[in-house]
Amino acid sequence: MAISVLICGLVREQNRLTRKLTHYVNWRNSGYVDKIVYATWIGEVDRYNGLRRSLEEAGVLIVEVEEPRLILKGGHQLHQMLAYYYGLSVIDDGQFVLKTRVDLADNTDDMIHEFVNGTTEADDFMGVGIGNRILIENSQMLFPFLNGDAQFFGRKRDLQKMVNLSAEMELVYNRLAVEQTFFFEPFKESKVFQEHFYWNLPHISEIANERSEQVLYILNNKQIARAIKGWWLVLDAYFKVGWGPERDFSGSPFRSIEEAIEHNGSDKFLGTEKSDVIAHDSFVKELIKVLPSDEIAALKKDLAVSSSGRPLEVSSDVYDCYEEFRKKFSGLPEAKSSKVDNFPVSISGAPQHFFVKDGIDSATTRYHEQITHLRRENDYLKKQLNITLTPSSLHRWISRVLSPRLVLFLRYRFPRLTSFYVRYFMRKQAK
Repeated sequence: MAISVLICGLVREQNRLTRKLTHYVNWRNSGYVDKIVYATWIGEVDRYNGLRRSLEEAGVLIVEVEEPRLILKGGHQLHQMLAYYYGLSVIDDGQFVLKTRVDLADNTDDMIHEFVNGTTEADDFMGVGIGNRILIENSQMLFPFLNGDAQFFGRKRDLQKMVNLSAEMELVYNRLAVEQTFFFEPFKESKVFQEHFYWNLPHISEIANERSEQVLYILNNKQIARAIKGWWLVLDAYFKVGWGPERDFSGSPFRSIEEAIEHNGSDKFLGTEKSDVIAHDSFVKELIKVLPSDEIAALKKDLAVSSSGRPLEVSSDVYDCYEEFRKKFSGLPEAKSSKVDNFPVSISGAPQHFFVKDGIDSATTRYHEQITHLRRENDYLKKQLNITLTPSSLHRWISRVLSPRLVLFLRYRFPRLTSFYVRYFMRKQAK
């Protein structure tokens, strides 16, 4: 079996792209890889001296698309989706595909196992039409569909289900991270998950003084716990975390969910701000064993129920549970929903992130360049120096006191001040 490689996005670092291409070409020469596709913007390749010739000599299929002027979310959601959409279209139906990007993704020999064997059949208990499990390199335990999107692997027809070229994720679910907009798309009709995201839930650890306080609250909150546990079942049925053959869990069997959450090892570790990063499928398998079989059956039945498409008629028990959570932990925006017969209705939620690029407006470009630089710097520190940077106490305080709209205003009207603040005051080194 030969897979295809789809590289999406900007070049960013020509030398790194060249090194990755060497890997792919060697794999192609060994029979593991068929097509190598690079989907990017018109003019991007020609910004780098000699790159077009190198790509053509390596047999890379170059797909150049006009760059969208509309920017959705801080991570360029529409940009990523458009390159992904056109790149997939030139790959043969039925093939397995490695979707990757130049930065934030590495190549290892462990990947050969999936190149040869593909991924196992999905347990499509929700009826979304995904045939084979989608391989991801990491995931978040407590934040549904927040998987690493820099690199993932799956059959083309399954990956196509993740394409979303609309503004829905910005207008209705506008607190979702860009990664979530990829992986939530095939499951967005599920009533349980749809209602969960009406509350625009951010990262748990960012809006409480004590992570444990929120974790305990969630586990004792029937409706929120249902969505989180349901996410674990989806992760087990539709995704595979990590490359290579299956292996046994490295730790001791869990006696409770609380024990699983506190676990810190090679399978699941406590990352920045003690976020629960799942690094291997063995953790998911062990986690599922904690849930009673009757609870699993009930959860699967609930998850398979499609939404009525009535965000203003959420049942009182669901609405009240989430509202209690929102009011208890300040920092959450208002829900993009309302319970039955609760009028008048005002839908606001989190601020939207629509920007239109033109020839004279460079504020968005400067901001996103800063974010990309900081992300790479933090990634380097974690990998090479074992240093993790976390939000400072000052940044936490400012995030609570200032309104999101004011933060956006300051960010774009005062770019130099923003740059100075981000560099010297926004972060601290974790202990």
